[in-house]
Amino acid sequence: MTLLKLMSWNIQEGGDGRMDAIAALIRAHKPDCVALLEVDSRRNAEVLASELRMRLTYAEANCPSAVAWLTTQPPIKAENHRLPQLAKTLLEIELEWDGAPLCLFATHLGSRWNIQKPAEEVVTILEVLAGSGGDRRILAGDLNALRPGDRVGTPPKGETRRGDAVDGAPRLAIGRLLEAGYVDCFRHQHARRRGFTYPSQSPWLRLDYIFASPGLAPYIDCCDVIETRLARRASDHLPIVASFHESLCVDR
Repeated sequence: MTLLKLMSWNIQEGGDGRMDAIAALIRAHKPDCVALLEVDSRRNAEVLASELRMRLTYAEANCPSAVAWLTTQPPIKAENHRLPQLAKTLLEIELEWDGAPLCLFATHLGSRWNIQKPAEEVVTILEVLAGSGGDRRILAGDLNALRPGDRVGTPPKGETRRGDAVDGAPRLAIGRLLEAGYVDCFRHQHARRRGFTYPSQSPWLRLDYIFASPGLAPYIDCCDVIETRLARRASDHLPIVASFHESLCVDR
């Protein structure tokens, strides 16, 4: 049995007209925590939390694309790091799992076509994470950036290779997270799988991530992209889910 199951999902412009599908997918996978991106409608988020019987922590952003956490237990604390250096915001919550604190961060970085902006945002985010205390931290969200070494697929009609998708791009944003010791949960579990999350109907880029701090990495149980029909019609991004096994809080 896993101790913690976490989902990260960009629900596309607030989820209008797709809330039933979004709720159905989350309910089917039974996560303990859900990082929601592009939560443009607070009302939709409140209805979703009520329907799923989860606690909502909602964070206004520097644009309409708000960020939220849904959790099965109330957070011990929450802080919205709505900093001017960020395109949207960084939402921090702290939970207690088996008597040990666990800090969860959700964010949505700037445009994937601007390789410099997300990289600059990561510098700010790493500073916030470093100041959170403890060594059990998770960063989840739509990072609008590609990992160094990851392949890209064939762009669907109307898309072109720009930003991190261009051959030889430095891919600074994810590179900085890796240099800081954060572990890409999906790549930790799958060395060769593509893991594309965008766009859901014809995915060719991996933009959505769950990162674990070095202290959590040994307890990663699994990490996968949800590629069901329901996921493909519920949003333009596919959700990603990671589980951490029971030993998470043994050594404290």
